[in-house]
Amino acid sequence: MKMDIFSRLISRKFRNIAGERYEEIAQRYREFLLLPEEFVLPEVSSILLPVDRFAHDIPEELYDTLGAYADASITLVYMIDRMAFHMIEQTLGKREAERLRAVEMERGEKILSRMVKGLEKIGLDVREKYILGNKSDEIIQLAADFDLLVISRSYGSEITKTSPMSPVVLKIVQHVDKPTIIY
Repeated sequence: MKMDIFSRLISRKFRNIAGERYEEIAQRYREFLLLPEEFVLPEVSSILLPVDRFAHDIPEELYDTLGAYADASITLVYMIDRMAFHMIEQTLGKREAERLRAVEMERGEKILSRMVKGLEKIGLDVREKYILGNKSDEIIQLAADFDLLVISRSYGSEITKTSPMSPVVLKIVQHVDKPTIIY
């Protein structure tokens, strides 16, 4: 119903301005116009939130948004890059790689425990998971089992002025068919 109102409003507004080009304009910009089914929030019972050393703080606004899904369960996944450990093992030895892995796991436990407290406050059922693997491929595979993906724009690497979103996040978003919140 709302979409019908918006369509009529747009056609009335641009009828005399665009003339015969209205259909062409509407076709080009259709991805910016919401369809009726897009006005409805999707049913969400499970949320995936990947975290790593670059993406570990949840802004207050995101807590407010996630609060809309208070009956959902959220799985926090702390990702550790397997390739980095493989390279360290090859150059510095297995002992150094294991020591670095222990340090990274300790960091992950601290980060997740802090996040769990905040998410439980808003009524979410929180689960924790630690994965050593490829940061993009693992999340793409995991996302298939969840209703919503929530990911930081700095997941996978630091962001810069020229690159406001991590290339890892871009790859994930391009390969995931689920609704996604990027914060």
